Amino acid sequence: LKPNIEPNPEVAMGKDEMNPSEVLEKCIAGEVPEGNALPQLLHIYCEDSRAVVQALCNKATSVLQQSDAGQAAVRAGAFLVNVASFLDKHREDEKPRKRGRASGSLPEASKPLLEHILFLTGGKNRGPRDKATRAQGCTMLASLALQVPEHAGAQDKLLEFSLDKVPSIREKAVRGLAGLMPSQLAEMALLARTSDPCTAVRASAVRGLRISVTSVATILGRIDDIEACVRSQLFLRLSEQPSAVDVHGPAALTRLVAGLSDRTSSVRTAAGQAVDAWCQHLGGVLVLLDRCDLLSDEALGETAAAALGSRFPEEGLKVVKRWLGSCKAKDAKTLPDGPGPVLFARMALAAMTEATREEVLDAAVLVQRAEAALEACENASGNSAWQDYLLRQLLHVVALADIADEGLRRNVEKLAEAVLFRGPLSKTPVKDFGTTDGTCRMAQSAIDLGIVILRKVSGLVRFQVQTVKTQALEARCSTRVVLLVSEICQPFETAEDDEGEGQSFTTRLSLQIQELNQQIESAQKTKDNIDAAKTKAAAAEEYIQAQKLKDQARKNDKDLATLQAERDRLLQKRDTVCLRVLSIVSALLRWSNSDLRKDPALMGTLHQILLPMVSLPALSKAVEVSVVYAICLFSVRDGEVAKAHWSLMLTLLRGLQEVEGADGEASVNLQCDRARAAVAARALADCARIHGGLLDRDEVLSAASALAAVPFSSRQVVIEPLCGWLLSLGHIFFEEHLKEPVLEVQWALGWMLVEAFKQRRRDPEEVERPKEPPKKRGLSWVTRPKQKPVDVPEVNPREQEDAEAIAMASRLTQFFALLPKLPGKHGAPMLSLALESVAESGLWRRGVLLPHNEDGQTRWLRNFSWPELFNFVHERLPTEMRFRLWRCSLQICVSSPELAPLAEIPFALASAAAEAPPGAPELLQEALDLGADPEALGPLCSRLPVPPKAKKAPALGVPPEPKLLLAPADGVNAENERRAELASLGINIEVWAPSDLEVPKTVPLHHRMRCAQKAKKGPPQKGIENCGSGNSAPPSEELKAAQPEPKRRRFKQAEDAPRLPLQEIRQASRKSAEV
Repeated sequence: LKPNIEPNPEVAMGKDEMNPSEVLEKCIAGEVPEGNALPQLLHIYCEDSRAVVQALCNKATSVLQQSDAGQAAVRAGAFLVNVASFLDKHREDEKPRKRGRASGSLPEASKPLLEHILFLTGGKNRGPRDKATRAQGCTMLASLALQVPEHAGAQDKLLEFSLDKVPSIREKAVRGLAGLMPSQLAEMALLARTSDPCTAVRASAVRGLRISVTSVATILGRIDDIEACVRSQLFLRLSEQPSAVDVHGPAALTRLVAGLSDRTSSVRTAAGQAVDAWCQHLGGVLVLLDRCDLLSDEALGETAAAALGSRFPEEGLKVVKRWLGSCKAKDAKTLPDGPGPVLFARMALAAMTEATREEVLDAAVLVQRAEAALEACENASGNSAWQDYLLRQLLHVVALADIADEGLRRNVEKLAEAVLFRGPLSKTPVKDFGTTDGTCRMAQSAIDLGIVILRKVSGLVRFQVQTVKTQALEARCSTRVVLLVSEICQPFETAEDDEGEGQSFTTRLSLQIQELNQQIESAQKTKDNIDAAKTKAAAAEEYIQAQKLKDQARKNDKDLATLQAERDRLLQKRDTVCLRVLSIVSALLRWSNSDLRKDPALMGTLHQILLPMVSLPALSKAVEVSVVYAICLFSVRDGEVAKAHWSLMLTLLRGLQEVEGADGEASVNLQCDRARAAVAARALADCARIHGGLLDRDEVLSAASALAAVPFSSRQVVIEPLCGWLLSLGHIFFEEHLKEPVLEVQWALGWMLVEAFKQRRRDPEEVERPKEPPKKRGLSWVTRPKQKPVDVPEVNPREQEDAEAIAMASRLTQFFALLPKLPGKHGAPMLSLALESVAESGLWRRGVLLPHNEDGQTRWLRNFSWPELFNFVHERLPTEMRFRLWRCSLQICVSSPELAPLAEIPFALASAAAEAPPGAPELLQEALDLGADPEALGPLCSRLPVPPKAKKAPALGVPPEPKLLLAPADGVNAENERRAELASLGINIEVWAPSDLEVPKTVPLHHRMRCAQKAKKGPPQKGIENCGSGNSAPPSEELKAAQPEPKRRRFKQAEDAPRLPLQEIRQASRKSAEV
């Protein structure tokens, strides 16, 4: 790579000509301005280009040699690059003036300088050790790479610099790689740097990447980067390449457009530039919005549309006039072809002032379009998601409009009643009942919007001061809704026969369905018997009997299909009415401000509709969960109802323990049971906080006990309700815990703390990389083979569970960080009790590092990190409470000396030794006396002061000082007693944490490195004064003379030294210490 540049003797001997080295030197020293030096150098370059290039290379050598000069070296290097760039820029305009030289263009100056810098930086796979030299060389190389973008040597060197340990060097290398010609290796390096720990490197990598099919996924992954500069660079890169909008999918494009509402102004500005470029490229805002996915994530789609409506008000005004303004009668019922125009019009209308809104909006036309959308929903076949979405958007606008005309008010009231009668029901899955997202989706359904519009035309709003007049209006509105419910059920009420006198149509249908279920079960048993007999007859070669059985099976299958079809028809008929009635009642409870005790119509729905519906036989899962949800809404609204149904909600929540680990047919019901339990859990927590004055203390505490004793597989159901209960009513738990331990709530604090520090475990499929064919001899290991088209893998459900677990861990971390800051004196003790629960119940074993073999490689995995958990709690507790943490941690070291180092408990204590509480040295000494591993606790011993020697034995009659730690056997017995008590409370403790683990025969690599460093310092001895390296006395001269001189072995030392397991090493060291 060393350039072949030699000085021209003719120029060197010429005294009358200018010297380029002197010009460079004077300009760098500041004696000559750069504006004067560049034309002089260009003049000399036209006379003798080789001399100028030689001077540039010599000066570059000096700059790299003096790279530790700081900013002076940086300015000098930048000046040399500017000179080379200036010469290359003007070399086409100038002609060589040297005598005897053929006419033509001047040679390049940047390429020789670049090759010389490559030579100075060591070339490929070599480089200087000094980081200042590497940084200066990388800076100049990255700047020159922009002038010579096709240089292969520069690319290889920049690829090496992109892996440097210094972040500033990696950042400069990334900028240089971005300026090179597009290549696969450079693109792969930039893709790798988008996840760099350094913010500047990530930002430069995102800005330098070219958007393509291979890089779009990685680039879009930075949209959620924690640093605003990375997100802004992403949008700036997108604005520079607007044609790449075709590469983004609908969901990704929606997420990018939503960047207009980012929390940082710089990101919003950059996102605005990208959106403007896309709109100009595509031809309008609506074209861009039509490309977005607005139905999958409605909240994100509304955010994107609202941001576009605020940024493009003129386009929004046109769309509002087109779809919500005045028009001809024949066009009033015309509907758009996509969700974009109506959503954009709604958001643009909401952003307008009230005067502009009244001027543009035509409420009569709006009502006609909403009626047309309702008819479209009724006539839709198959997937009616688009018609439902369109209807809800128009109903949102109706709820926003100002209705002042009495005739228009009646039309709007008829529209609301029609929506309640014929509107589409909420499609919220059963599993989302009781969750925040599910509640938000139900609150924006067509039925809820119908209730909101009906309340609006009745003169009611959501939040208003409750007076006698408003209560009368609330009661009147509730009566009107209950009458609508009765009108919905009236067509199904027929003339009753003698046997069904006094029964409603739902009861009759339910009895018929129950009878059909019994017949279907009998037919299914008959089918199984016939199949068994047919198999037996075929085995005995009785073919005539087998043929008869085959005919019977065919007839039985026909009867079974008929029964199932009839049952499905009756189920559809009953559930449609029941779900509509339940949706209306639940929506009325969500939006009403009425006092239930003063609203007989609304209160009557509980006793006349909900409670009878619960007792119906053969209820479907959707109806059952909806009824429970409505009853829980009543309980939250009224304290007497909550007290009457308290045992029901506790039973629903505790019912999860009976279905844990179920398989087969029982696992089908698990989803319904979890949904009911989630609804009951939220209702229990809300009722305990709202009606705490009406409920007694035992009932309030029973809610927390039921929430805490949840099975392991369903723990996500109760985390949010339990956190809310502890934040509001944690003082009740602490007061009762001081009187008598409330083990189940303390247990819940422990497992939630473990969930907060849960570590994501990747599957082997994620770790495994696609295997490449073996390379042939002579081929380069850098050149990648041609990539074959790879099928897009299906979404792994475990990845979604991991994402939910990570999000829940973040919320739990915020909860425990807030806990010590609560008013009162119970917050910090509750945090301490959480860690003590982890240590005393055996949950700490989930933090033990265990080996897992995957593809011949051993990976050490654990469920959570004990050092991170201990450090988090230790920092947030006052000094006087930290002693409890040290006592329970050292008790683990005494009870399980083999597993405690694998859980890194001694390492966590050593890390917190600088803030150790008073009494920690004595506690450590007692742990060592009881059998704790002195080798594992060696770093802790060296960081704690030596405790004073123990006093003499007490006199006769004086009781000895109590021990703070238990003996190993007593510690194990105490843990077993705690686990037995938790098991008696209904907690399957063995599923949460095993009672014992097998000690691995090997230890992790970083643990072996620690043991090797300690082995050089001699065998450990018992006692804090002997287990630390800092307290050991140097050997005497006699001992040094008695020790034989070790033989020098270079190659056989590794073979002679056997690798023993950790237990054998400790046993050998203890035996040598005793000898």
